[in-house]
Amino acid sequence: MAKKRASGEGNIRKRKDSRWEGRYTAGYDSKTGKRIIRNVLGKTQAEVKEKLKAALEEVKGIDVTRF
Repeated sequence: MAKKRASGEGNIRKRKDSRWEGRYTAGYDSKTGKRIIRNVLGKTQAEVKEKLKAALEEVKGIDVTRF
């Protein structure tokens, strides 16, 4: 059984082109209320985990209402 990721941690999957993709919510659009979804790509799952962690830390430090 696959392990679940915690809320707000994003998700990681393997794409058809053999690259790994990590997706995360960067915030919410103030006009429509829809989620702003960003992604990171990498050759290995470990590489994507690191990039995803860095992206999530960066998002926590900026005001995403400017998007």
